[in-house]
Amino acid sequence: MKSLLLVLAGLASSALAQTVAKSYTGWDCCKPICATVNGKNALLESRGVVGVCDKNNKPIDHDAGIRANTGCSSSASNSAYLCDSYSPTPVADDVSIGFAIQVSDSQNGDNPNCCKCYQVRWLTGAAANKSMIVQILTPGGSGGDVKKNDLIILTPGGGVGPLTSGCTNQYGKSYSWGDARGGVKNREACEKLPSNLQGGCYWRFNWARGDVNGWDIIYEQIACPSVLTDISGCAAPF
Repeated sequence: MKSLLLVLAGLASSALAQTVAKSYTGWDCCKPICATVNGKNALLESRGVVGVCDKNNKPIDHDAGIRANTGCSSSASNSAYLCDSYSPTPVADDVSIGFAIQVSDSQNGDNPNCCKCYQVRWLTGAAANKSMIVQILTPGGSGGDVKKNDLIILTPGGGVGPLTSGCTNQYGKSYSWGDARGGVKNREACEKLPSNLQGGCYWRFNWARGDVNGWDIIYEQIACPSVLTDISGCAAPF
């Protein structure tokens, strides 16, 4: 644990320009957009593609994962979903790691921000002055209160957004995912999620100590730590 914190602390020294935005939460169970690249190209060779899982959270082979349909559009047995390993994880009282959607103009797997990592610091809300290292798995679109450059922290129970069929296709109809935007309202509601996702849901209420949605953040690109790339299978050049 101590060595990981030292690595995370050292990353800030290599940071680039800072972005001021807002944080939100989401978890739609869909195949990440950065898991699909249109053909073999330099971008794919330099960073790789995000790993995906079947509906039982077993990793899908690299090439099959690229070709697989998203579970948000098909419940077929060969569909691909968001792996439960992409849930947020606290590593200290004031530091977490995880994955995110970055709101962008381009929502495709060739987006240059795919697989980039950022050091995020909250400026407002109950997590003010806490930090998180996130890797981008999807360049998402804006809508409602969510604007370009905002970060949607991938959080089970954080809201399924406009793609409402993914989690039902993966886990069935016996679970309650909360509001489409914002997700579950409290820690107790996390118990209504699949057991393998409850820990990631608790992160919001235990570590961040609140809703997370609409809180001000500042973030900057950093070199991706292996603790994230070992999970995702990709790393954007830095």
